[in-house]
Amino acid sequence: MSAWSAWTPFHITSPVFLIVLLGYVLRRTGHIDEAFIATSSRLVFTITLPLLMFLAIANSSLEITSHRALILFSAAAACMTPVCAYLWGRFAYAGAIDTGAFVQASFRSNLGIIGIALCIAAFGAEGAVLGALVLAVVTPIYNVAAVLALNHGTGQGIGNTALTVVRNPLILAIAVAFGFQWAEITVSGPVLTAGEWVARMTLPLALLGIGGSLAGQLRSGLDTATLHAVSLKLAILPAMVAACAAIVGFRGAELGVIVLMFASPTAAAAFAMAKAMRADENLTARVIALSTLGSLITLSGFLYVLFDFALV
Repeated sequence: MSAWSAWTPFHITSPVFLIVLLGYVLRRTGHIDEAFIATSSRLVFTITLPLLMFLAIANSSLEITSHRALILFSAAAACMTPVCAYLWGRFAYAGAIDTGAFVQASFRSNLGIIGIALCIAAFGAEGAVLGALVLAVVTPIYNVAAVLALNHGTGQGIGNTALTVVRNPLILAIAVAFGFQWAEITVSGPVLTAGEWVARMTLPLALLGIGGSLAGQLRSGLDTATLHAVSLKLAILPAMVAACAAIVGFRGAELGVIVLMFASPTAAAAFAMAKAMRADENLTARVIALSTLGSLITLSGFLYVLFDFALV
């Protein structure tokens, strides 16, 4: 592994999960509460994370047009993973579980928080830009796929989902950043400094919120459906995506970002959508909690393989 050691993957992933653990401990000891988690999550979603994505792209020296293959592959993988999850749930359980909740929990990655955090930890500024590209492509597809999976005539329609995606602060920030880069407008001076200060709050706040949320989610017991969904989310589906990406020729930071984004644990947003559409919110909460904890091992394992075979 040349400059890499066997512990390098854990050096990349462990800081992220140590902050998640801190959030869990702070919630259990009463130092943060549900009000803090709700407020900080809203701040991250509407202000700090969009600003982080905007600055990463707008001031990037990377040529975005040179990553068309990454964009196309990410879109294809985002379409493939929900189908594979649906087939698994359909044939493994044949109606014994809420298939919609199972499918959503099995494919919907925590792209905006844990995925981006790991991309930055592993590949720095380049990881932030490439991660933002993947996020911009995959997020709309995942939102539509989640509605298709959950909608049994009781939830929001595709039209409302499309409107929600268009209004998503992350998507808007990334679109504006592409415009800045195309127009060759750079952000500098006091505006850049202030923006960077605000953007730096993103990962600590978001990861503390995830850890605090786990305190409630871990109270639910485990069952076979939960274990199947977690296995799909953390191992089976990302392994398929990683193998396909390596076969078609992705290497370096692009391959690493693809793996980290698709191997990230189930997104916390999956719980809110399952609850809103009257799907099995308890199954979703169990998968979010267990996949978040288990991803420390699986993400480190994926990184180890990539480094060991000199693919990144």
